[in-house]
Amino acid sequence: MEGDDVAYLEAARTVDERAHSDAATRAFRAALGVGEGVDAEGDPVCVLEAGAGTCGLLRRLLADGALPAGEWVAVDTDERVLSAGRDLLREEAHAAGYGVDAGGVGLRLGSPDQEAALRVRFETRDARDVASEGTFDGVVGRSFADLLAPDDVLALARTAAPDGWYHLPLTFDGETRFEPSHPADGAVVDAFHATMRNRGRAATRVAETLREAGTPPAVDARSDWTVRGRGDGDDARDAGTSGGVVYPADEATFLRIVLDTVVASVRDAGAVGDATLSAWETERTEQLRRGELGYVAGNRDLFGRVP
Repeated sequence: MEGDDVAYLEAARTVDERAHSDAATRAFRAALGVGEGVDAEGDPVCVLEAGAGTCGLLRRLLADGALPAGEWVAVDTDERVLSAGRDLLREEAHAAGYGVDAGGVGLRLGSPDQEAALRVRFETRDARDVASEGTFDGVVGRSFADLLAPDDVLALARTAAPDGWYHLPLTFDGETRFEPSHPADGAVVDAFHATMRNRGRAATRVAETLREAGTPPAVDARSDWTVRGRGDGDDARDAGTSGGVVYPADEATFLRIVLDTVVASVRDAGAVGDATLSAWETERTEQLRRGELGYVAGNRDLFGRVP
């Protein structure tokens, strides 16, 4: 994404949480041993998270009191975002009453009752390299599977064999829509998708590859990103300070970075004329300023078992 990756990932957190499918979330947490109706004293798990970013998934589990026991290997190629995630996870664990021991680049998070602990290891490397060096009960990749070829996603999932699981939530699947409509939407969005692997149809291609390999998703559910303003009039950046015309949380920043990324990608590709793209960008920017811009990105949550 164009701009500050930490700012983008943090601004996306509320969008992510709103998008997750309930079915995939239940299956994922049951696999961790922290779902409803699951024995809280189940066996510890060892999880590899590819593209961990600012550790938003772990921090959500923490906020819900649903951290598993065992080991979590958080991997990202961007040292800055992973370091920010480590700091945020440590601060939020302290605030939630967890015992936090920091050693080297890792953290040990002891539950408030101290009956269980999760060791978190942070690796600034390619997740495929980390996967090749260990055995994991489960592999997680949120908004990550669309960055790899489907065969690479399959190889990563197979790290959890035998009898493991994979969880690939918020995998983009080739649908981008801005609201209200604009005459140049078709040209701009098509050009944007053309810059992506498989024209953005990652979830479809990954699901097909997993099925062909005998590891079909047990859950394949829509998990669209959806952002809409709450009216028109005041600048969305003044959220909560004047007219009540706001995007939730920091979602105006999220939309701003999405717009910048679409425009930069399309401009670099040269598939849309400069005048058309500039007019589209100007109109969309003004709609964002007024809190009128809406955005939908089609994602799917994939969860399955690895025989």
